[in-house]
Amino acid sequence: MNDLTSESEPAFHLFLDPDEVPVAASALRLLIVDEAHQPDIRRLAREVLAGIDATPPEGEALRLPLSAPQMKITYTAVRLLLNDLQREQDDERQILWRIVEKLPDEHAIRAIVLE
Repeated sequence: MNDLTSESEPAFHLFLDPDEVPVAASALRLLIVDEAHQPDIRRLAREVLAGIDATPPEGEALRLPLSAPQMKITYTAVRLLLNDLQREQDDERQILWRIVEKLPDEHAIRAIVLE
C-alpha cells in the first residue's frame, strides 16, 4: 500500500463558520492588494477565494480544502489583518483569532515552502 498522498489531495480542510467566511475573504483580498508585486502569492490567494465563494447551505460551515501553500497564504492573510486591526474592531479580531486557532500552529506553517 502506498502511503504517499497525491498532488491533487488537499493537505488540510479548513471549516469556516458562516460569520468567519466574509472575514477570511476580506483578509485574502487585502493580501492580494498588499502583495501586488508577487504573482504567486496573488494566484494562491485567488485560488482560496474561489473556494470561499462556493457558498455552503444556509447556516452550515464552509469546508475549504487547502493545499499546503494555500494554507500558508490563508494563515498569512489572517494574521496580517489581525495585526492591522485596532482594539475598536474587537468583534472582527475575535473572528480572526477563531480562524487562526483552526489552522495548524505557526511552526507548521513556517515549515511550508512556497515554490
